[in-house]
Parts: sequence; structure tokens; C-alpha cells
Amino acid sequence: MKNKLLLLLFFTVIVAYVVFMHDTGNRPIANGIRFNERLSTYGLFHGQMANLEPAAGVEILELGSTLFTDYAEKQRLIKLPKGKRMRATGNALPEFPEGTVIAKTFYYSRAEGKKRRLIETRLLILQNGLWNAATYQWDMAKGDAILLEQGGHVPVNIQSKDGIVRKINYQIPSQKDCTSCHRSDNQLIPIGPKISNLNIEVLRNGKRQNQLVYLHEKGLLDYKDRNHFGTIPDYHDASLPTEQRARAYMAMNCAHCHQPTGMAGQKSLKLDFSTSYENTGIPFNKQNIVERTAAMGEYHMPKMGTTVIDTAGVALIRRYILSLQ
Repeated sequence: MKNKLLLLLFFTVIVAYVVFMHDTGNRPIANGIRFNERLSTYGLFHGQMANLEPAAGVEILELGSTLFTDYAEKQRLIKLPKGKRMRATGNALPEFPEGTVIAKTFYYSRAEGKKRRLIETRLLILQNGLWNAATYQWDMAKGDAILLEQGGHVPVNIQSKDGIVRKINYQIPSQKDCTSCHRSDNQLIPIGPKISNLNIEVLRNGKRQNQLVYLHEKGLLDYKDRNHFGTIPDYHDASLPTEQRARAYMAMNCAHCHQPTGMAGQKSLKLDFSTSYENTGIPFNKQNIVERTAAMGEYHMPKMGTTVIDTAGVALIRRYILSLQ
């Protein structure tokens, strides 16, 4: 009888441990700071905020491959504490100094006959060694953006770059939604500004130059040898092989969850661009990938950030999957 009780206790502990380990990756992550009510208090823009002109000490960042968000365009900014620098040691995220502010503004250039419609700005702030996330919804009447903790929806009619007019019910994420995508174990991290995604040519001061070199020369980024860094290809570039484009697309739109420390870390798909094909799980999930990206609803992927299908992205993934067969 004693042995049976010990055996039962042993299995109970094992089951509890497995459940706990599985659950910890999905627990909400609370902010460690209180965000200001108005975006204007962070001093990110010069002059009228709606012009999106960066203030002194605020730098534009551009990415090689980007996240699809209902055909929205995005401006990415970074504000480092005065005299501080990022430090690049590999292709992943650089080491950011304490007090770094990263902002991403979502807008439509052609919406409802207007020149531009600003929707939201998302902030990431590094304080006490931890990232904190918040979302601000633009109030065009007041020329500012207001903290929106619970998320919301913004109906907007837009004309995308392919010339098609679309009705979008744009979804602004809640703070909980932000933590779902930006999760790494039980902390938040930025997603897009990896060194390999910043290692591209950009137009600065009227000339084309490498973005890492530009940031380095401005005293914002330290590195030893830029030639050791890779580059995530632009999945919009039709001149590149389909495999590279599709892997880059999934890296930017899926890998923030489908990586070992993400929300879907327990799943069989690992979609970071640097992961070898044999270790991605793509061969065993081909049909699932196509079906879940091609239809909206409960099982749609990505689970957040889109309310319409990215037709070009789905077509790219389908071509890639068919090439594997």
C-alpha cells in the first residue's frame, strides 16, 4: 500500500511539473512602469506630431523584412539615452541601453480620400533591465495619441499599393496582446530590429548607405566587424528565390511565437530564419501552414495583428510549400 501511495505521489508531481512548465510560457506579463496618458510627453516628434518628423535625438529604423498588419504602413523610431549606444554581437537583437524607447506608428497613406490616416503608435520602453509595452490610439482632432490599455477597433477604407480598395476593421492590440507576440519565456523583447534585419541599405542624408554603418558613425551602435553579420532578405523582392522569400515571410510574421521561448514554443514549428530547414518542422506541417494562413477564423495564423488575408503572402507560402512536394 505504501509503495502504491509513493508511486501515485510521484506521478502527481510529474504531471504537475509538466503542466506548470507548459503554462509558464503563456502567463500574462505585467508592465513594470506606468505609461504616460499622451504620446506627446515622450518627445518623439518635432513640430506637429501628425507629420511624424522625428525629434532631435530620435532615429528612424528600417527593416529588411516587415510584419504584415492589414496593409498598414509603419514608421519605426528609436530613442536612446543621450551618450548611450546599442551593441551588436551577432545577428540577433543588439544589446540596448537602459532607457531605450522604441516606437512604431501604423498609418495608411490613402484612406477615405485623405492624404494620410494615423491609427496607432506602439511603444517599448526598457527600464530596470525589462521591456514594457503600450499602445496609443491617434486622436487626429487633438493631434496626439492616447494610451489605450484594452485595445480597440478602427474601421477604415483604404487603397493598398496593389490599387485595390479594401474595408479594414483595424484591430489595435491590448497590452495583453502585445505581450503575447513579444514574449520570450516570461519577459518581453522587441521583434523586428534584429541586426540581420537592420543590415540593409537605406537613404540617409541624400545617399544610399548601409544602415549599420550609418548608426555606427552617428555613435548609436557599436560592433567589431560588420562583415560577420547576415541579412534577412526582403520577401517582397520577386528577384529572390521563393524559398528565401517564404522563409523570411514566416520569420517576420510567425517566428515571434514559433520559436523555443515564444507563445508557440511547445509546438513543432520553429520558424526563425536562421533555423535549418530540417529543424523547422515545415516538412510535417505543410498542409497545416497553407490552410491556416489562407482563411480567417479561429484557426487563422498569425493569430493576432490581422483582420484580412495577406493575399500576396499566402500566395508566396503556397508556392513555397508546393515546391517542397
